[in-house]
Amino acid sequence: MPQIQGLGPKEDNLCEMFFNRAKLQLNTTFIWTKKEHEWISHTWGDISDQVRVIASALSQRGITAGSRVAILSENRIEWIIADLAIMSIGGICVPLFTTYTQTDITYLLSHSGARAIICSNSELIAFAETAAQDSPDCYLMVFIEQSKLLHHSLNLATVSWEELKKEGKRAIAKSAFALPEISADEVCCIIYSSDGDEKPKGAMLTHRSIMAVLAGAEGLLLDLTSGKETFLSMLPLSHAYEHSVGLFFPIHIRAEIYLLQKLEALSSAILETKPTIMTAVPRLYEILQDRIYASYQHKGAINRKMLDRAVYLGRKDLQKLPLTLFERIENRYLDLTVRRHINARLGGRLKAFVSGGAALDPNIGYFFLSLNIRILQGYGQTEASPVITANPPKNIKIETVGKLLTGVEAKLTKLGEICVRGDLVMKGYWNDPVATKKKLRDGWLMTGDIGVFHPDGYISLTGRKKDIIINSGGDNISPIKIETVLEAHPDIDQAMAYGNQHSYITAVITPNQKLARELEQNHNKLSDVISEAIKTANARLSSIEKVRSFLLSDEPFSTKNECLTASGLIKRQKINQLYKERLEQLYQHKHSLSIKSKTT
Repeated sequence: MPQIQGLGPKEDNLCEMFFNRAKLQLNTTFIWTKKEHEWISHTWGDISDQVRVIASALSQRGITAGSRVAILSENRIEWIIADLAIMSIGGICVPLFTTYTQTDITYLLSHSGARAIICSNSELIAFAETAAQDSPDCYLMVFIEQSKLLHHSLNLATVSWEELKKEGKRAIAKSAFALPEISADEVCCIIYSSDGDEKPKGAMLTHRSIMAVLAGAEGLLLDLTSGKETFLSMLPLSHAYEHSVGLFFPIHIRAEIYLLQKLEALSSAILETKPTIMTAVPRLYEILQDRIYASYQHKGAINRKMLDRAVYLGRKDLQKLPLTLFERIENRYLDLTVRRHINARLGGRLKAFVSGGAALDPNIGYFFLSLNIRILQGYGQTEASPVITANPPKNIKIETVGKLLTGVEAKLTKLGEICVRGDLVMKGYWNDPVATKKKLRDGWLMTGDIGVFHPDGYISLTGRKKDIIINSGGDNISPIKIETVLEAHPDIDQAMAYGNQHSYITAVITPNQKLARELEQNHNKLSDVISEAIKTANARLSSIEKVRSFLLSDEPFSTKNECLTASGLIKRQKINQLYKERLEQLYQHKHSLSIKSKTT
């Protein structure tokens, strides 16, 4: 396997990489899980033994090279063991989001031709069993926890995780497990994703494509990963981002991983685990920012003013604006007080946050950077395994998505669409040659994202090709930019911009849910608060991007009402279908101040 400037794994596949790392440190802790109030350690040796056991058992159960096996589970140690075990027999892992509906699971099991499904808790087991029964190729279900909802269907073999382990141990006693020859170009996982309005498509990622991302990430973080690293994992492992960067990258650099199951416990978990690197989506950083502001609000006016000054002076310094002598002294004092205190609240060892999965509002980025907390915004797609660019730690330009990872080529089409090429690109879409042909052209991945290449190698995103709003004046407007600015306001949870062929932009707004509950009986007041929030957001938008009128959503966008994809992207087509008539009325009665709409 060709290497990228000496970086990345030297092995041919991810399983060999894992077992080689484990051999070097059998008794060293690899994974930490929390049971009640105590963190439990699991060594590399223990995990590698369990991977061999489960791999042997699955093999005995008829799972062979090329067999697809779905995993439907929250983050837990069994998820990681199952993933590695499936790959270790040449199988193909099909991660499923726990937010999928039963209809989604049935479709994905059938489409992938999964022969087995591994699931965890009672609610998921009920979904999985019904879906597996309706899927022609699925004959085996493994359940991690016991459930009274399990019916033990006649056409579906069911086995508990513990029983599967016993079967594996018996199999190994007869014949020791041996890792088969697995080519770097073999598919190791099929990760389904949707860009919002279509059926999910399964990106076939290979050992080579994921290992190319590991090489790129190693090059990016070379200056940060010189010691023993600690990752706090909180994103679903079913997400391509966490699967590659939050699981296999720590394996490659022999780091330890703390698995966080409940996001509500994030603040305490950070203090307990003292991570050095954290990967997350922008929403997490918005939550952290809110919590930092709230904690300083409780400390009183003087402390809140100190925080504001730290952010103001820090940003001024970052933007290379001159500081007066007094401001330099003040800034140094804030280093020793505010910034040191906040760093301690983040465990005291944090080297960098890595942000991906969606656009990061630059103001949130500047907030953390001004407090001496590195936040590296990146960009990618599931089809690119999934990281394409990231900001280098020593030269962060937070308004951009950074530079191409080592080994990645990129170009722009005449319409400004970003195309990328390299080992990180998927093999194609599973069982969908038509979609594959559209997405892959002459070795180039057509991202569908519109961007700008700067002379210094940094890249900025300006929108999605299919989402661009063309107003009645012929201007091209990115709804994602508008939505990102709106959602950065604490009173707004979700937004969808609208305005194709119209003279101005309107939006569907989901208010902050705590605010919505407080003003549940006063819709006019709620509309007034959101109107002010939009005015604040509009100050950061150009005249053609400003939101002039809005609707309050009937309920938050979610996977349940089919307004969100499993990975959290809004489904524009569905939201338009639900709200189009009312949105169009805003243009006919733009001066109306009804409960559901407001001119800003």
